[in-house]
Amino acid sequence: METKSITTISLFFGATWFVSMVVILGVLIMVLLANVVAARLKSFHRWVYLPLMVSVAFLYFFPNSLVLGWSPYARFFYSVLLIPLPIFFAGLIFSLSLRGSPDPSFAFGSNLLGAMVGGFVEYLGMTAGTKTLLLVVLMLYLASLLSKSRARVAVS
Repeated sequence: METKSITTISLFFGATWFVSMVVILGVLIMVLLANVVAARLKSFHRWVYLPLMVSVAFLYFFPNSLVLGWSPYARFFYSVLLIPLPIFFAGLIFSLSLRGSPDPSFAFGSNLLGAMVGGFVEYLGMTAGTKTLLLVVLMLYLASLLSKSRARVAVS
C-alpha cells in the first residue's frame, strides 16, 4: 500500500520530500487511529473486512484525475485520510487478531511474513502497474478473511 500511495500522491504534489512526508503521516495517523479504536473494541469481528475491501475498491475505481483539479489543501487531506484508509482497517484487524490470539508470537510472526510477501508483491507494480496492486491487495485481504474464518471453524 505504501508504494501505491507514494506513486499516487506524487501525481498530486510532484516527486518531492513532501510526498514522503504525506505518505508517512497518513500511515502513522491510520496506525494510531487503528490502535485507539482497537483498544475500545472487545473482540475481533469479521465485519472489519467489509470497510477494508470497500476502501481498497474505492481507491481502485476513484479516478485520480479528479483529485488533480482540487485545491492543494483538499488534495492533502485526501492523501492523508483516504489513500491510507485501508491501512487503518488492516491495522484494526491486526490489533484485534493479535489481542485475541492464543499464540501471540505465532500471530506476530505470521504478520511479519505477510509484510515480507507484501514487500515482494509491490515489485509487481513495476510490471503490471500500481493500480493492479490494489487488486492483488484485495485478493490477499480476502485470503486473510477466509483463513481467519477457517481458523475460527477449526477452533469451534
